[in-house]
Amino acid sequence: MILGLPCTFGMMVFAQPIINLLFPNATDGGFLLQIFSLTIIFAVLMQTTNGALQGLGRIIVPAVTSFIGVMLKLILNLILVPNPNFGVNGAAIASVVNNFFAFFLSFIILRKTIKLNLNFVKFIVKPGIATIAMCVCSYWLYTVLFGFSAKLATIIAIAFAVVIYVVMIILLKIFDEEEITMIPFGTKLYKILQKLGIYGKKAD
Repeated sequence: MILGLPCTFGMMVFAQPIINLLFPNATDGGFLLQIFSLTIIFAVLMQTTNGALQGLGRIIVPAVTSFIGVMLKLILNLILVPNPNFGVNGAAIASVVNNFFAFFLSFIILRKTIKLNLNFVKFIVKPGIATIAMCVCSYWLYTVLFGFSAKLATIIAIAFAVVIYVVMIILLKIFDEEEITMIPFGTKLYKILQKLGIYGKKAD
Protein backbone atom coordinates (compact mmCIF):
# COMPACT_ATOMS: atom_id res chain seq x y z
CA MET A 1 0.00 0.00 0.00
CA ILE A 2 2.81 2.41 0.87
CA LEU A 3 4.32 1.97 -2.59
CA GLY A 4 1.23 1.21 -4.61
CA LEU A 5 -1.09 4.03 -3.49
CA PRO A 6 1.17 6.98 -4.38
CA CYS A 7 2.19 5.38 -7.68
CA THR A 8 -1.44 4.74 -8.60
CA PHE A 9 -2.91 8.11 -7.71
CA GLY A 10 0.18 10.03 -8.74
CA MET A 11 -0.14 8.45 -12.18
CA MET A 12 -3.84 9.28 -12.29
CA VAL A 13 -3.28 12.94 -11.39
CA PHE A 14 -0.39 13.44 -13.81
CA ALA A 15 -1.53 11.10 -16.58
CA GLN A 16 -2.08 13.79 -19.18
CA PRO A 17 1.01 15.87 -18.25
CA ILE A 18 3.13 12.70 -18.50
CA ILE A 19 1.68 11.90 -21.93
CA ASN A 20 2.37 15.48 -23.04
CA LEU A 21 5.94 15.22 -21.75
CA LEU A 22 6.81 11.85 -23.28
CA PHE A 23 4.80 12.05 -26.50
CA PRO A 24 4.41 15.74 -27.44
CA ASN A 25 3.33 14.83 -30.97
CA ALA A 26 0.70 12.31 -29.85
CA THR A 27 -0.96 13.61 -26.71
CA ASP A 28 -4.11 11.47 -26.80
CA GLY A 29 -4.37 8.79 -24.18
CA GLY A 30 -4.41 10.64 -20.89
CA PHE A 31 -7.71 9.09 -19.81
CA LEU A 32 -6.52 5.66 -20.95
CA LEU A 33 -3.42 6.02 -18.77
CA GLN A 34 -5.58 7.06 -15.83
CA ILE A 35 -7.55 3.83 -16.12
CA PHE A 36 -4.40 1.73 -16.50
CA SER A 37 -2.91 3.36 -13.41
CA LEU A 38 -5.46 1.52 -11.28
CA THR A 39 -3.71 -1.73 -12.16
CA ILE A 40 -0.62 -0.61 -10.23
CA ILE A 41 -2.05 -0.94 -6.73
CA PHE A 42 -3.69 -4.30 -7.42
CA ALA A 43 -0.60 -5.66 -9.18
CA VAL A 44 1.61 -4.67 -6.23
CA LEU A 45 -0.78 -6.21 -3.71
CA MET A 46 -1.18 -9.33 -5.84
CA GLN A 47 2.58 -9.89 -6.06
CA THR A 48 2.94 -9.44 -2.30
CA THR A 49 0.05 -11.80 -1.54
CA ASN A 50 1.25 -14.41 -4.03
CA GLY A 51 4.74 -14.26 -2.57
CA ALA A 52 3.30 -14.98 0.87
CA LEU A 53 1.23 -17.88 -0.48
CA GLN A 54 4.23 -19.41 -2.23
CA GLY A 55 6.26 -19.07 0.96
CA LEU A 56 3.51 -20.95 2.79
CA GLY A 57 3.61 -23.77 0.25
CA ARG A 58 0.44 -22.78 -1.61
CA ILE A 59 2.31 -22.69 -4.91
CA ILE A 60 -0.65 -23.57 -7.13
CA VAL A 61 -2.94 -20.83 -5.79
CA PRO A 62 -1.21 -17.86 -7.51
CA ALA A 63 -1.29 -19.72 -10.83
CA VAL A 64 -5.00 -20.49 -10.49
CA THR A 65 -6.01 -16.97 -9.41
CA SER A 66 -3.91 -15.44 -12.18
CA PHE A 67 -5.56 -17.78 -14.70
CA ILE A 68 -9.02 -16.73 -13.51
CA GLY A 69 -8.00 -13.08 -13.81
CA VAL A 70 -6.71 -13.62 -17.34
CA MET A 71 -9.95 -15.35 -18.35
CA LEU A 72 -11.96 -12.41 -17.03
CA LYS A 73 -9.70 -10.06 -18.95
CA LEU A 74 -10.19 -12.06 -22.15
CA ILE A 75 -13.99 -12.07 -21.77
CA LEU A 76 -14.13 -8.33 -21.03
CA ASN A 77 -11.82 -7.59 -23.97
CA LEU A 78 -14.16 -9.45 -26.29
CA ILE A 79 -17.17 -7.57 -24.89
CA LEU A 80 -15.84 -4.05 -24.30
CA VAL A 81 -13.24 -3.39 -27.00
CA PRO A 82 -15.64 -3.83 -29.96
CA ASN A 83 -18.14 -1.57 -28.16
CA PRO A 84 -17.77 1.98 -29.55
CA ASN A 85 -18.61 3.39 -26.12
CA PHE A 86 -15.45 1.80 -24.69
CA GLY A 87 -13.04 0.95 -27.50
CA VAL A 88 -9.43 0.79 -26.34
CA ASN A 89 -10.53 1.97 -22.88
CA GLY A 90 -12.26 -1.39 -22.57
CA ALA A 91 -8.87 -3.11 -22.68
CA ALA A 92 -7.69 -0.91 -19.82
CA ILE A 93 -10.80 -1.69 -17.78
CA ALA A 94 -10.27 -5.41 -18.44
CA SER A 95 -6.70 -5.15 -17.13
CA VAL A 96 -7.90 -3.48 -13.94
CA VAL A 97 -10.52 -6.18 -13.39
CA ASN A 98 -7.92 -8.86 -14.10
CA ASN A 99 -5.49 -7.59 -11.46
CA PHE A 100 -8.22 -6.84 -8.92
CA PHE A 101 -9.80 -10.30 -8.99
CA ALA A 102 -6.44 -12.09 -9.08
CA PHE A 103 -5.41 -10.15 -5.96
CA PHE A 104 -8.80 -10.47 -4.24
CA LEU A 105 -8.95 -14.25 -4.66
CA SER A 106 -5.35 -14.71 -3.49
CA PHE A 107 -5.97 -12.47 -0.48
CA ILE A 108 -9.08 -14.44 0.55
CA ILE A 109 -7.14 -17.70 0.38
CA LEU A 110 -4.23 -16.17 2.30
CA ARG A 111 -6.59 -15.08 5.08
CA LYS A 112 -7.94 -18.62 5.30
CA THR A 113 -4.41 -20.03 5.39
CA ILE A 114 -2.99 -17.85 8.16
CA LYS A 115 -4.29 -15.31 10.65
CA LEU A 116 -3.62 -11.81 9.33
CA ASN A 117 -3.39 -9.09 11.95
CA LEU A 118 -3.41 -6.04 9.70
CA ASN A 119 -3.53 -2.58 11.25
CA PHE A 120 -6.17 -0.71 9.22
CA VAL A 121 -4.90 2.72 10.27
CA LYS A 122 -1.27 1.93 9.47
CA PHE A 123 -1.81 0.14 6.17
CA ILE A 124 -4.82 2.02 4.77
CA VAL A 125 -5.62 5.31 6.50
CA LYS A 126 -2.14 6.78 6.94
CA PRO A 127 -0.87 5.90 3.43
CA GLY A 128 -4.15 7.31 2.12
CA ILE A 129 -3.64 10.60 3.96
CA ALA A 130 -0.04 10.81 2.75
CA THR A 131 -1.15 10.11 -0.82
CA ILE A 132 -3.86 12.79 -0.73
CA ALA A 133 -1.40 15.36 0.64
CA MET A 134 1.11 14.39 -2.05
CA CYS A 135 -1.40 14.72 -4.88
CA VAL A 136 -2.86 18.03 -3.70
CA CYS A 137 0.49 19.72 -3.05
CA SER A 138 2.22 18.46 -6.19
CA TYR A 139 -0.68 19.30 -8.49
CA TRP A 140 -0.92 22.77 -6.95
CA LEU A 141 2.77 23.28 -7.72
CA TYR A 142 2.17 22.01 -11.25
CA THR A 143 -0.57 24.58 -11.86
CA VAL A 144 1.67 27.35 -10.51
CA LEU A 145 4.61 26.41 -12.77
CA PHE A 146 2.53 25.48 -15.81
CA GLY A 147 2.49 29.04 -17.14
CA PHE A 148 6.29 29.11 -17.31
CA SER A 149 6.91 25.69 -18.85
CA ALA A 150 4.53 22.72 -19.00
CA LYS A 151 7.35 20.17 -19.31
CA LEU A 152 9.38 21.67 -16.49
CA ALA A 153 6.26 21.95 -14.36
CA THR A 154 5.59 18.22 -14.81
CA ILE A 155 9.13 17.17 -13.89
CA ILE A 156 9.38 19.45 -10.86
CA ALA A 157 5.89 18.58 -9.62
CA ILE A 158 6.56 14.82 -9.80
CA ALA A 159 9.87 15.23 -7.95
CA PHE A 160 8.12 17.41 -5.39
CA ALA A 161 5.45 14.71 -4.99
CA VAL A 162 8.09 12.19 -3.96
CA VAL A 163 9.49 14.58 -1.36
CA ILE A 164 6.06 15.39 0.05
CA TYR A 165 5.14 11.72 0.31
CA VAL A 166 8.35 10.81 2.14
CA VAL A 167 7.84 13.70 4.55
CA MET A 168 4.25 12.65 5.21
CA ILE A 169 5.33 9.05 5.86
CA ILE A 170 7.77 10.33 8.47
CA LEU A 171 5.34 12.77 10.09
CA LEU A 172 2.57 10.17 10.26
CA LYS A 173 5.00 7.64 11.78
CA ILE A 174 3.89 4.89 9.43
CA PHE A 175 7.11 2.96 10.12
CA ASP A 176 8.21 1.93 13.60
CA GLU A 177 11.81 1.81 14.81
CA GLU A 178 12.39 -1.78 13.69
CA GLU A 179 11.11 -1.07 10.17
CA ILE A 180 13.18 2.10 9.81
CA THR A 181 16.39 0.40 10.93
CA MET A 182 15.86 -2.30 8.28
CA ILE A 183 16.40 0.16 5.42
CA PRO A 184 19.92 1.29 4.37
CA PHE A 185 21.31 3.83 6.87
CA GLY A 186 18.10 3.32 8.83
CA THR A 187 19.79 3.45 12.23
CA LYS A 188 21.30 6.85 11.49
CA LEU A 189 18.00 8.06 10.08
CA TYR A 190 16.13 6.97 13.19
CA LYS A 191 18.59 8.83 15.42
CA ILE A 192 18.05 11.97 13.32
CA LEU A 193 14.28 11.60 13.65
CA GLN A 194 14.71 11.23 17.40
CA LYS A 195 16.72 14.44 17.56
CA LEU A 196 14.02 16.21 15.58
CA GLY A 197 11.47 15.02 18.12
CA ILE A 198 9.45 13.03 15.61
CA TYR A 199 10.17 9.73 17.35
CA GLY A 200 10.73 9.20 21.04
CA LYS A 201 13.27 6.91 22.65
CA LYS A 202 10.99 4.01 21.87
CA ALA A 203 8.86 3.45 18.82
CA ASP A 204 5.22 4.48 19.14
